[in-house]
Amino acid sequence: MLKWIAGAAMAGILLLSAWGLRQNRGSVSCPALPLATVAAQTKAEIKPRRPLRVPAEAISHGLRTVKKIALTFDACSTSKPTGYDERLTQVLVETKTQATIFLGGKWIEDHESAARYLASLPQFEIGNHTFLHPHLKQISDDQIRAELERTQEEIIKVGGKPATLFRPPYGEYDDRVVKIAAALGLTTIEYDLASGDPDVHFTKQRLIEYVTSAARSGSIVVMHINGRGWHTAEALPDIISILRKRGFRLVTVGELLRDRESGKKTH
Repeated sequence: MLKWIAGAAMAGILLLSAWGLRQNRGSVSCPALPLATVAAQTKAEIKPRRPLRVPAEAISHGLRTVKKIALTFDACSTSKPTGYDERLTQVLVETKTQATIFLGGKWIEDHESAARYLASLPQFEIGNHTFLHPHLKQISDDQIRAELERTQEEIIKVGGKPATLFRPPYGEYDDRVVKIAAALGLTTIEYDLASGDPDVHFTKQRLIEYVTSAARSGSIVVMHINGRGWHTAEALPDIISILRKRGFRLVTVGELLRDRESGKKTH
């Protein structure tokens, strides 16, 4: 009998405890934070990821021992709108040619749908070409940084990821420019073969002959996709065909850089 009474008492205590917990749930146990508070805390905890620093160097070509060439195209942008020669994109797509395209931030703003399309194609590598195409050696550190960071934002907006390559406007740079870019995770990319396509007097045939005769292993060729390469779209199919017949593979700048790193490790 005593065992039965003790058992009944214990059962009653357990029932009362369970009832009390149900009545006080949310005030005694760990309460749920308001959604606004959770969102604020989450936002505070997620810090922007800092870009990886890269070596502060300017690169103008790849390995001279490997028959690869990088065709690059600049989309220069200024305070005045510049164009877009979509014929170049069409040629590159139709010939399945890889290329690196350096986009200006203002150019992306003015041609957002085109920029999204270029960034969506896996054969293209997107680089940073500053926002307003200034003479970087003539402006302050903060202005240089702002030009690069603002363009990175535009590139992320259309492509989902930041650029890792940067081409200074007019090919002008110094140690200060290169170091600032490197601190932002950007490798400065120059070129060893300026096609001359912004010169209105450079005919289609002259452009073809000059680029194909001057190109060599590791060359980085610069042309323009913003409508300032007057005969580039006309010359590009022949340039691609002739270079391939000479045994060159047309690759991105990124591939040239990987080859350089591999070459350093084997020596």
